[in-house]
Amino acid sequence: MRMKNIKNSIVVLLGLCMFHCSSDKKEGPKDSATIGEITLGVDESFEPLMKAEKTAFEEQYHYAKINYKFSPENEVIADMLNDKIRGVVVTRDLTPAEKEIFTREAITYRSFNIAADGIALLANKSNTDTLITLGDLRELIVGTSTKFTVVVDKANSSNLKFLLDKLKISGAEKLHVVAAGSNPEVINQVKNNPNSIGIVGSNWISDGDNPTSLGFIRSIHVMSVAEGKGMPYSQPFGYNLALKKYPLRREIKYIINEAHQGLGTGFLNYVSGDLGQLIVLKAGLIPLTRPITIRTYQISQ
Repeated sequence: MRMKNIKNSIVVLLGLCMFHCSSDKKEGPKDSATIGEITLGVDESFEPLMKAEKTAFEEQYHYAKINYKFSPENEVIADMLNDKIRGVVVTRDLTPAEKEIFTREAITYRSFNIAADGIALLANKSNTDTLITLGDLRELIVGTSTKFTVVVDKANSSNLKFLLDKLKISGAEKLHVVAAGSNPEVINQVKNNPNSIGIVGSNWISDGDNPTSLGFIRSIHVMSVAEGKGMPYSQPFGYNLALKKYPLRREIKYIINEAHQGLGTGFLNYVSGDLGQLIVLKAGLIPLTRPITIRTYQISQ
């Protein structure tokens, strides 16, 4: 009888130990490279490209789900720093202050250049003057020229920030720009207003197979841009972006905050791989993780 009570006590103690030990374990990752669900922040300029990448990835990996938050890049980077999202697709690297947050919290992040695009300048179809220099554009933005109204997506967008940095416009200068609310709405305003010049990411007008992109580009003129007077003009499309001839070219970065080989890493590998970079090329942008070949052809009339 006594031996039986001792055995029962041992069983109870072992059960308590197993419960205590299991309750102390930290919950591991719920996703892998091709399975699970995560949210990424995407700068609104790259919405068409990243939607195409998501569709192709999820068609290949049926147990993976990528959610997006489309917002200006400063907002999505802040969300990543606050651990609300797994990674971001933006136009800039982290600032020293942002890197310090990761360092202080002993969190590892990785940054990769995945593609190149350009800031496109758009004019109304009735506008026959579609050539502009960076100096002309600067005068319009700071208001020393009132020939056209400059329309941007948002006052805090990466498109406008890129131009301010490129044109060396300080924060103290008053900007003469109108915020339309989104890249598609910029195009609509230019389409309906002959006295406006629109600023959008070229991703919105560069995919000739996308009905939305094709409809946009047919409704406006894409302006040709030069660094200065007497210098060559070019547009924000393939050849000019690949050879860095377009003055307003920029690079697209995928920044990920993921310590394990999770879905964020799996999606990055896909976007950076052969299929993902073909999607970049099809979208009219330039792949940066795979080589491309540029050929010159003589066309006979």
